[in-house]
Amino acid sequence: MLNRANALFAREANSPDKIAIRFEGGATTFAALARQVRDMAGALAALGVARGVHVGLLLPASPEFIVVEQALFALGAPITPVNILYRPAEIAHAVDCCDLAFIVTTEALASAASAALPAGCRLLLLDTVADGAAGASIPAALAASRPLVDLAVVGADDPVFHLLTSATTGKAKGVILTAGNVAANYDRTPAWLGLDANDVILCALPLYNTFGLNQCINAMLVTGATLVLLPRFDAARCIEAIAEFGCTFLPAVPTMLQKIFDHPGASGSRLQSLRRIMTGGAPVPTALLQRIIAAAPSVEVLTGYGLTEGTALVTLTEVRLNADGELERGRTIGRVLDGMELAIVDDAGNRCPAGTSGEIVVAGPNLMAGYYKAPDDTAAALRGGWLYTGDIGYIDEEGYSYIVDRKKDVIIRGGQNIYPVDIEEILYQAPGVAEVAVVGREDEMMGEVPIAFVSGTAALAADALLDHCREHLAKYKVPADIEILPELPKGPTGKILRRALRDKARHAA
Repeated sequence: MLNRANALFAREANSPDKIAIRFEGGATTFAALARQVRDMAGALAALGVARGVHVGLLLPASPEFIVVEQALFALGAPITPVNILYRPAEIAHAVDCCDLAFIVTTEALASAASAALPAGCRLLLLDTVADGAAGASIPAALAASRPLVDLAVVGADDPVFHLLTSATTGKAKGVILTAGNVAANYDRTPAWLGLDANDVILCALPLYNTFGLNQCINAMLVTGATLVLLPRFDAARCIEAIAEFGCTFLPAVPTMLQKIFDHPGASGSRLQSLRRIMTGGAPVPTALLQRIIAAAPSVEVLTGYGLTEGTALVTLTEVRLNADGELERGRTIGRVLDGMELAIVDDAGNRCPAGTSGEIVVAGPNLMAGYYKAPDDTAAALRGGWLYTGDIGYIDEEGYSYIVDRKKDVIIRGGQNIYPVDIEEILYQAPGVAEVAVVGREDEMMGEVPIAFVSGTAALAADALLDHCREHLAKYKVPADIEILPELPKGPTGKILRRALRDKARHAA
């Protein structure tokens, strides 16, 4: 049986008194967490949640998120975590595209959820003492119900998640991940990362995307490690938590690491417990990786490539410096992980030789079952047993993979292909630059031209940055314009929102 709650109950049996979660001064053992999950599952069942019923989670990062998630797993109800920053129309779209019958949320978030809630979806509130117009009370159901005794029977092909895509390029879609998908990828991730029961994981990621779900919650349950959970990302609080609790593993997107290692409190002594950092979710600037290694030389820095449609991780590598202090293999995302296959294909679907760029395609038991209620999108993404990722890359003679860029981000200037990352890497080398994103803007003569958006210190000047680009880039790659912003727009997981920057570049033309 592949019920996802089994891992928690195994921890309860093997290490009941071990601390599972630390959160805002409190600590919860595995035994206490398991009891809370049984109670919650009984309450949710009394409210109508059952095997196969689609449920959304609109909750901030907290132990309650984990309790509800595991209770839904125990009941066999597929879960859709929903971004807590979504506006009413976006929540309504999530309900519609994933056919959510319930949303578990809080009173504070209920107004956004209820403002445009489609008919047939009911709110279940974690913090109201009685049923009301806003929704049904989970505390009232807890008081009147019995704990769950038997876990739902779940097979390998049964959906356990309908995860929303990040929607940086359009409307979010529900990615169907089955119990078999998650077992093949999530449950193997801790071993790939070298984690075990002795680790202390610092989680400052949102819990509604696969990075936090996998490398924080699931890693804690699979290994028996302790999870130090922060309600939101804050660089100073991350540094304090590492020092206070002896955190050994930090999963974080590059913008989070930028802020941590830029912080004056990020001294080696405060970070000395760290053993591993896992980063991804966006291209990782070479300069940032060099700074991390320089500031914390004993830390193993891992980077890789993954996507929700591939469940999570697909490739992995350790970042190292060579004898000259340069990064080995530059931008590599590593080799494909055990049990999966990664290839590079041309526009006709033919495999490309080593060193030749093409679209990255992935195969293996980690491939999503499809996009929920979106057969055309599913057919476009899954072809012949392969997931077509939309990313451009190549594989070298030693089997190391490299991402050149997103297929749709390629800028064609007068017939010349420009990959934004080539320009971004050069701009990241300029003094005072913290964040860079390059997008294409339509041009009457050239078709498209690259536009760079940069944030950093107050001393940054566009003319100086253009001179820097002219010095280090071929003429056709030099941005037509550089705009300096206080901060680049980002989604809740820290990804830079290129769509917003494309709109800005278009309106500024």
